[in-house]
Amino acid sequence: MDSRQLTSGMTERGVGNDGRRSRAFLTGAGVGGYVVPSSVRYMLPSSDAPDVPRTPAHLRARIQTCKQADPAAWELTRALVHPARLADTLGRLTERIQRSSLPGALREQLAAALDPSPAASGAAGDAALKVFTGLPHTKSLRALCLYFEIAGDAAPASTSASAPAPHDVEDVARQCASPYELLLRVEHPSLLDLGAGDLSFEEELLDRCLPSLRRRGTVFTLHALDRLRPGSRLGGRYHADPARLRRLAGLAPNHLRFRFWGDADMMSPSTPRELLSRYTIVTCHAPATPTFAYEPTRLSPAVIDAHLAATKGDARTVRVDGEEALTVTHRGERLTFPPWKFVIQGPLALLRLAARRGALCVLAAVDDEVFWELLAQLVDDPAMRPADVVFTPDTRRAVFGDVHRALTSLDVGARCSLADVTALRRAFPGPAADGTPAPHRFRFVEIRRGAVFPDVPASATARHFPHMREEAPPWHLTLVPEPAGA
Repeated sequence: MDSRQLTSGMTERGVGNDGRRSRAFLTGAGVGGYVVPSSVRYMLPSSDAPDVPRTPAHLRARIQTCKQADPAAWELTRALVHPARLADTLGRLTERIQRSSLPGALREQLAAALDPSPAASGAAGDAALKVFTGLPHTKSLRALCLYFEIAGDAAPASTSASAPAPHDVEDVARQCASPYELLLRVEHPSLLDLGAGDLSFEEELLDRCLPSLRRRGTVFTLHALDRLRPGSRLGGRYHADPARLRRLAGLAPNHLRFRFWGDADMMSPSTPRELLSRYTIVTCHAPATPTFAYEPTRLSPAVIDAHLAATKGDARTVRVDGEEALTVTHRGERLTFPPWKFVIQGPLALLRLAARRGALCVLAAVDDEVFWELLAQLVDDPAMRPADVVFTPDTRRAVFGDVHRALTSLDVGARCSLADVTALRRAFPGPAADGTPAPHRFRFVEIRRGAVFPDVPASATARHFPHMREEAPPWHLTLVPEPAGA
């Protein structure tokens, strides 16, 4: 879903929003973040989820599908099993498996099969690994690297056709009015849209880019995820439009590989394995509030809960046509949301995901709440990441100082390089509990003010902004990641 859909609401009778009020009623920008139990708001992917492999046979089938879906990434895994890198690869694989959402027994069996000790090696060890992959030993290791998303780090971005060198990506981002111009400058263009919504962005993107790609004889891979479950009453207008979906699915089969997945959580390890390990561009339109508006590494659950309770009120769990939902009364109107609406992920998780998957990252139609929390993670000055200080209009001015003044003075349509305003963060914390640095950082960050720009495809939420009387102009970020050691 267009990330606004993470927070799309409807009235208790199922009446859709009229689009003329605050973006709160489209994306939850003003409504999001109602207090629900921490077990709901801070939940991790569960091994009980229906799409998580629960048996070796199920896992083997998923690994085979993953291997067949991304031949380029499969080739990159050769480097990971080179003798000089094998020990490191086994360690990273074991860590990734232990942090995965696989059932505990399956994790333990996989870890035992990877045990490099002499007692566990040999024919018995090879046979144990083959149970999970159906492949010989070395290919088994490569397949597991692909499945557990280590393949993307097998080679520098410049060696992958879908991921051009960071300095080349930066040149395009600086010189071109539209970041999507990059798709016309690579041999194998690809794009992943995190939160695709009604697919209006995909339609406009193809209308603009596909004619040029067809003339060049280029095949474009376009993948889109949406958290909304197809057929659900929750989410209203932000479900994938059936007619648009049919049109996109049948469009230019010789030049377009289009896939859409509904009921897919972008942050879940069980996200469709048919996804490429790396894309030319990763996009997220209107990152959801409150999902990405509060950073858990900066704000404690108690502080987040207290702020939401003071400003938004309480939510309760209900059932709508047999499905679980959350409901809240706001300004006398009862609104209903998907049950996962208030799971707090934080902007750092979104930045890590985008940097890992894309050579270029575009975050569009970002509201004020999400923007300043994102910005705090992008700047190098740790004073702009104060512990347990919720960003409000007053605290933003105090915390960001000259940076706040420079960015809020941008006219709608204007753009600037964040590095011209303040130093970019040199290293991001990784997801591991031991404080291991993240494998990527951002070498270039461009900030624009506004929702819609000439010659730049836009989402439905971006096009609604002019009608949202209570909303300040949103923000548009273009980011170029690079390996942290570069």
